[in-house]
Amino acid sequence: MFNFSKKQQYAVIILICIALCISGYFIVERSKNQQDIKVQTATAKSSVSNNSKGNNETIKNFDSKKELKVYITGLVKSPGVYIMREGDRIDDAIKLAGGVIEGADLSNMNLAEKVKDEQMIKVTKIGENPGNQSSNTGNSSVNIAGNNGKININTASKEQLDSLPGIGAVTAQKIIDFREQHGKFQKIDDIMNVPRIGQKLFEQIKDKITVD
Repeated sequence: MFNFSKKQQYAVIILICIALCISGYFIVERSKNQQDIKVQTATAKSSVSNNSKGNNETIKNFDSKKELKVYITGLVKSPGVYIMREGDRIDDAIKLAGGVIEGADLSNMNLAEKVKDEQMIKVTKIGENPGNQSSNTGNSSVNIAGNNGKININTASKEQLDSLPGIGAVTAQKIIDFREQHGKFQKIDDIMNVPRIGQKLFEQIKDKITVD
């Protein structure tokens, strides 16, 4: 049909080979691009999935903390009942209430103490006797005297415990540490479970302490 010379035939063959090479090159590049897109998509999905799992775990951990209601009163900017989380400290509670106002005395409070459900925290004024204050439950930031002037070892501050005969500042702190770790004393002789307090020392203080 076509009468090509040998040179023309060679030229056609060369052109066909070049065309095939170019076509093959584009096909290979297109395949690589599609693979890269798939890898990137899979990586993005994995990243989103991991982030979602991390966020869900954070939310679950937050939700698993027990909700506590604490009443904050006295010399704070916004007294009232506040919702807190297990592990929060008295310092956190005071900050929630807007902080203290002029004349407040924080020297008789253990700001690092963990709050408890239904606890009352009262910030007293300078010069006020905290021993006359009262609290509903648990360890309180307020120095609390129990019935008949006895010191409530479940709620008393370090300074109040230190006032007991034979109980110095070190032992008073050990009492506070013990009740924070193990919970309220159920009876007064439970205090002998605290290091440094034996039968002899207990006899000196048993008529001056209470757990009610």
